[in-house]
Amino acid sequence: MNIIFVSNSMARPRIVSLNLLLLAIAFFSLVPAALVWAFIVPHGGHEHQGVKAQLPTTLKFVSATEQEHIDALAMQLGEVQAKVMRLDALGARLSSLAGVKESEGDILPPGRGGPAVDAYGMSEQELGERLAELVRDIDVRSEKLSMLEALMLQKRLKADTLPSTMPTDVAYNSSSYGWRVDPFSGQMAFHEGLDFVAENGTPVYASADGIVTASEQTSDYGRIVRIDHGSGLETRYAHASELLVRAGDRVERGQMIARVGSTGRSTGAHLHFEVRLNGAALDPRKYLQSMK
Repeated sequence: MNIIFVSNSMARPRIVSLNLLLLAIAFFSLVPAALVWAFIVPHGGHEHQGVKAQLPTTLKFVSATEQEHIDALAMQLGEVQAKVMRLDALGARLSSLAGVKESEGDILPPGRGGPAVDAYGMSEQELGERLAELVRDIDVRSEKLSMLEALMLQKRLKADTLPSTMPTDVAYNSSSYGWRVDPFSGQMAFHEGLDFVAENGTPVYASADGIVTASEQTSDYGRIVRIDHGSGLETRYAHASELLVRAGDRVERGQMIARVGSTGRSTGAHLHFEVRLNGAALDPRKYLQSMK
């Protein structure tokens, strides 16, 4: 099949075959597609010429590795926040035990909750800043806990140095402290301690922590141990048959320091126990009963 074109200017026909016409139409249709393939579609080994390379430099893609790092930081932030809240709760309990008066806001951990509105993930920089802020908060809380520890330690030391533990395993004569008839002279005399009647050799224990200031033989007390507990407080353990500590020794509450005897001005085996404050005799019963 042939197509005949007639030109007005030339007045003569031109014959074009149908096959040649179709070939020309196909050629001009494929040229645009080839141009698109060559200049727009990225090819292997030339990734820098692809669509991603043509994007604005201000647009940043977050890779899977970077997102995992941010997620790990967020998890770490949550763990640190939980530890801070536990520190707050511990500080509240210690403050209560130490008797420290603080404002309710300083003691109690902050209450948190409510619906999450417009929630979004924080950036790596925001997470780092928040972690740094929490580290500073932890430093402040640690300082407060150290102060509370010191206060409680002071209170514990005062309790340990209070002569409230029985100096031997036998009962004392409750009427022996105060005015009484002296067994040697028959006259009224003030007895400045408690007598614990016990067999010879019965263990004698320190009633509280302290420093031994004397471990010696005297005419009235016989073999005696004196312990300084600080703040002018002193205990004395007299008429011992054997002394087990020396002057300068540091002793602890309940430590064995001597054995019951009947040395010095004594009518029989017993422990004479005294509590003195700045040299003045006190009723030991008030201290021994403080632990009951």
